[in-house]
Amino acid sequence: MSRDECCEKKDTGSSVNVNIDVTRIVKYVCISGVFIVGIIFGTKYFHKIVEDVNLFCKK
Repeated sequence: MSRDECCEKKDTGSSVNVNIDVTRIVKYVCISGVFIVGIIFGTKYFHKIVEDVNLFCKK
């Protein structure tokens, strides 16, 4: 089988076209990352504030 025979389009069988929008995927991955980091830092500082208030009230 030559290279030309391998790459010729044949009328038999089926074909599948897949379109991947990489910019859209990257955009949503970045937005998700920002939300995850925000949640992590937000809970960390919320916990710190609650501890500080508890120490202040116990004195």
